[in-house]
Amino acid sequence: MSKQGFSCLFFLTFLVFGCAGVSVVPRPNTAGQINAQEMSIRQTYDQVRVTARVMDLEVRPYQMRQNICSFQLEIRNEREQPIFFPAERFLLTDEQGNQYRPVSPEQIAKMVTELDPYLIPYPYLGYYYAGDAEQAKRENQFNSQVTYFPTRDARAIAVEALPDGKVEADKQISGLIYFLADLRTMKGFNLQGSAVLAQGTKSTVFSFPFDVIKK
Repeated sequence: MSKQGFSCLFFLTFLVFGCAGVSVVPRPNTAGQINAQEMSIRQTYDQVRVTARVMDLEVRPYQMRQNICSFQLEIRNEREQPIFFPAERFLLTDEQGNQYRPVSPEQIAKMVTELDPYLIPYPYLGYYYAGDAEQAKRENQFNSQVTYFPTRDARAIAVEALPDGKVEADKQISGLIYFLADLRTMKGFNLQGSAVLAQGTKSTVFSFPFDVIKK
């Protein structure tokens, strides 16, 4: 094996079995295109291209009673007419058949704000007490999947959320959708969404199955 090939293999092994002990990877033989580096799945139907990947195993890993996870979505419409694909048309289903509906970014921001009363107001982000920041850092330093550090301002949640579901012709939207679910406790799950491509036609279903690998 070449040095370059070994480096790529090491990188992917580290990504899957890394510091966090839990990783989410696209299920093998999934319909669509898998990006091994981003751990994303891309599917294209009727000139609509959707890419999905896990963004946060924990949106707010400190002080949360209910875990919040998030997914990054990119929806590209290459048709000649608008399509409708809002966040509420997505559904998360685990291997036991439990279903989770998306939670609005406004509700997620409210939950986060209520649990962080001692955060310095936006845009001056940080903790009033150094001890709280250090505790949060210790809890997350081994989690390579956590993208947002606990000092993330709650108002950024709405800003970074998936925009209104209407996608104009030859345009795209991208953003996050949120669920009250702990992906780390699952063996696998399927993120499914249905797009309305035209009035009077049956919805087109996009499916993104993932496996949860525990070290």
